[in-house]
Amino acid sequence: MVVKMGKDILKKILRNQNHTSKAQKIALETLKIEDYLVIDVRNPAVFATTPHIQGAINLHDIEELQDFCKQNQDKKILLTCNGGLEAANYGTKLVSAGFKDIYFLDEYLQIIQEYLPLENL
Repeated sequence: MVVKMGKDILKKILRNQNHTSKAQKIALETLKIEDYLVIDVRNPAVFATTPHIQGAINLHDIEELQDFCKQNQDKKILLTCNGGLEAANYGTKLVSAGFKDIYFLDEYLQIIQEYLPLENL
């Protein structure tokens, strides 16, 4: 027997996740995207073929990401991925390396697209 899951039920399940990170979790409902440099940490092949936040920069290699953060220490960095787990993990690595103003979205793209424009749809 196949059970179809309604969109609202799926959203509720997706919203109940809680990935831990040393980076600060940002609430999508209050996010002012213009205040951040948005970094999508997914694999470049995935980034190129799936939706992502409009204007996001794709950096998957931790050394490249650390270099980017060094060059932008005066900016807030917002990490994103498909569902929050990779962003949380990269956030922990960056904060542990001493970087400040590191934030992450703990949301699935299906939820993000209701608040922010996505590219590559």
